[in-house]
Amino acid sequence: MPTPNGRSPQSLPPAGHRLSRRQFALAAGSTVLTVSIPLAAQTPPSPAAPGSSPVPPARPPVNRAPGSFIRIASDGVVTFLLPTCEMGQGIHTAQAMILAEELGADWTKVRTAMPDQVTPDYRLPMGQQRSVGSFGVRFWHDPLRRAAAQTRELLTLAAAERLSVPPGSLAAEDGHIVHAATGRRVPFGDLVQAASTLPAPLNPVLRPAEQRKLTGKTMRRIDTPDKVTGRALYAVDMKAPGMLHGAVRLSPVFRAEVESMDPASVRGMPGVVAVVPVPHGAVVVAQSWWQAKQAADKLVIRFKATPNDRIGTPELEERMRAALDSGTLPAALQRGDMGAAFRAPHQVVEADYAVPLLAHACMEPINCMAQAKPDRLDLWTGTQAQDILLRDCGATGGYKPEQVYFHNAYLGGGFGRKTHAEAAIQAMLASRAVGGRPVKVLWSRADDMQQGQYRQTMMCRMRAALDSDGRIQGLRVRVAGPQMGRDNGIPLTNGVADGMSLTGIIDMQYQIPNMLVDHAVVPMPMALSPWRSIANSFTGFFVEAFINECATAAGKDPLEFRRQHLQGRPRMLAVLDRAAQSAGWGNPAPQGVARGLAVVESYGSTVAQVVEARLRNGHVKVEKVHVAIDCGRAINPGQVAAQMSGGVVDAMSVALRAKITVKDGRAEQSSFGDYQILRMGEEPEVVTHIIEIGSPLGGVGEPCVPPLAPALAAAASALSGRQVRRLPLADSGLA
Repeated sequence: MPTPNGRSPQSLPPAGHRLSRRQFALAAGSTVLTVSIPLAAQTPPSPAAPGSSPVPPARPPVNRAPGSFIRIASDGVVTFLLPTCEMGQGIHTAQAMILAEELGADWTKVRTAMPDQVTPDYRLPMGQQRSVGSFGVRFWHDPLRRAAAQTRELLTLAAAERLSVPPGSLAAEDGHIVHAATGRRVPFGDLVQAASTLPAPLNPVLRPAEQRKLTGKTMRRIDTPDKVTGRALYAVDMKAPGMLHGAVRLSPVFRAEVESMDPASVRGMPGVVAVVPVPHGAVVVAQSWWQAKQAADKLVIRFKATPNDRIGTPELEERMRAALDSGTLPAALQRGDMGAAFRAPHQVVEADYAVPLLAHACMEPINCMAQAKPDRLDLWTGTQAQDILLRDCGATGGYKPEQVYFHNAYLGGGFGRKTHAEAAIQAMLASRAVGGRPVKVLWSRADDMQQGQYRQTMMCRMRAALDSDGRIQGLRVRVAGPQMGRDNGIPLTNGVADGMSLTGIIDMQYQIPNMLVDHAVVPMPMALSPWRSIANSFTGFFVEAFINECATAAGKDPLEFRRQHLQGRPRMLAVLDRAAQSAGWGNPAPQGVARGLAVVESYGSTVAQVVEARLRNGHVKVEKVHVAIDCGRAINPGQVAAQMSGGVVDAMSVALRAKITVKDGRAEQSSFGDYQILRMGEEPEVVTHIIEIGSPLGGVGEPCVPPLAPALAAAASALSGRQVRRLPLADSGLA
C-alpha cells in the first residue's frame, strides 16, 4: 500500500495500488481535503465527427465533483484519482500534469491512484467509465482543469482569511498559497482544515496560458522508474491471502457451448480444488496456476457442434467477395449525383482491398483475480472498461453496482482487448465455487490468441471517376465484412452506418462532390473487439492506398494530388507539408529507397506519414518513418513522440506479417511464433514533428496507426512493381 513519503512522481509506487479514503487519511495522519461541490456540467471539448470513436451518442451531461479527483493531506501530499487506466500510453502522467498545473501543486508531492468504485464522475458521455477512443486528454482535459481550479480557489480563500488579505493578492504555486507583496507562503497542507469548511466557488477561474509551467513540456513519466526496476505491479502480479489459481479450458471452435464434462477426470491431480463451469468452457481451480493448467488440459470435456465447425478463412473471404458483387444496399453515406459523375468520366480507377483478422497480442495475458462474497465482489484487474465488468459481473453474479469494488493495476497493453469481462466473470464464478476465496484466473497466450477477441477482417471496393484535371468527381465505396458496431451494441446511423466499421470513409476529409458508401454486412462467427484505432486501422489503408492509385492514374505527385483535394482543410495540409518536408519529398530518394505517403484524420487529430523503405532479399525493409501530428496541443510532447513510435511499430507488425487465419472453426495461430509482430532489429527510425496551429485537443494513442499501412504499401508497390492491395505484405511475398 503506497504511503505519501515525499518521493517525486518519478519514483511513485504503482498506480494500480489503491488508497481507500480511510486508509489515505490514516496514512497522512491528519485531515484530507475532499471537495464535493458539483462543477458545471461537463461535455466534450468539441463535437466528435460521426463515427469518430467507439461510443454511442452522448448522454446528458453530468455534474462532476472535484473531490472525486483530488485529495490533499495535511502534510501537503496531493493524490489525484484518475479516471483513465494506465496501459503504457502515459495517460496518468498527462492527467497529473493537467491537474498539478491548474492546482499549483508541488510536482514532487503528487501521487496518483484510481477510484475503487464506478460513479458518474468517472464516466464518459457514452455513460461508461472506459479508457478508449483516445479520450484520456481530449475529453478529460477540461473537467480535470475545472476540478483543480475549484480546489485551488478553496485553498486561496482559506489562506486569505488566515493572512487577512484579499484573495486576489494570492497565488498558488509549488504546493503553497503565496502572498507576493510580503513573501508569506502557506503550505496547502496547513490550509486543508479551514478550506474543507468553506463553500466552494461555483465558477472557478482557469489559469491563463502564460502561467502554464508543466503542460507543453516533456516530463518524465511517473510510472517509468517502477517499471524499469520491477517494482510496478500489473494485474497478473496481484496476490491475496489464501489465493487460488484458475486456468481455463475453452471451446476451440468459436461460440461453441459445453455439452458435457467430467470433473472426476482431474480431481485426483496434484493441487486441484474445483472444476467450475463457465460460459463456453470451464475453469480448473488449483493451488498453483501450473497445476490448474495441467489439469485443464486433461479435463474430459465435450463441446456442442456448431454451424462453424468447418468454416475457414477461404470461405470467409469468398463470402466477402460475393458481398462486394451483391446488388443495391442501403446507403451509409450519399451525396451529390453519382449518375452524373460516372456518365462520361475522363478516367475510371477501380481497386479491391482486403485486410485480415487481427489479435490484440497484449504482452500481459488476460487475467483477473476475484473474491466473490454474498454481498461484495472485489476485482483485482487491469481493465479498460469498469462499467462493462460492472454490468456483466452484476448480470451473472447478481451484484448491485455499489457492491462491486475495483483494484485497478497497470495494464500490460490494452488496445481495446481489455474492455471485456470474460476473465472477471470466470474468476467470480470460480471464487464462489470455493467458498469466496480469492481466485486468479490467467489465460495462456494460446487461450487468448485462439479463443479471444479479434479485429474484424474486411474487404473494400473503391471506384472513382476522374475529370480531365485529375480531380475525383465521384467516389463509389462498398465495404464488405462484419458490422462491429452492431455486435457491440452501438446505435447505427440510419440503421446501417456505424463508426466501428466505416469511420475514415464516411467522414473522410477529401473534397469529393459526389459520393456513395454502403456496407455489405457479412456476419462472422468469432467474437470481435476494437483494435487500436478501430475502423481507421483498415479504412485508413483502403482510402489512402486508393488515393495513391488515383494519383498515379492521374499522372500526379501523391502530395500534390492530396493538396488538390484538401483545399480548406488546414490541419490536413499542415501535417502533409511537414511530413513531406521532413522526408525531403520532391528530392530524389537515396539509391534503392522508395517513399510512400499517407494522411489520416482520426480521434480528433491529423497524422501524416512518409515511409522510406528498400528491398532486401526480396522483402521490404522500412528504414525511416517521418511523422507529423496535429493533436491540438501536446500536453507532454515527449510522450506524444513515444506514442507515434509505438503506433508505427504496431502498424508495421500487421502491415508486414501478423494475421489470424481460421481453419475448422478455430484460429490457427497460437503465439508469437506464428503471429509475428515486429522484432527489435526491424524497428525503423521514427522522426516525429508536432504541429500546433490552434486546433482543438485531439487523441494521440490511436491516430498514429492508420497512415502507416497505406504509406508502406505505396513504397512496397514502387519497389516491387506490383500494386499492394492486401495486408499483410507477406501475402504478396514481400515480407
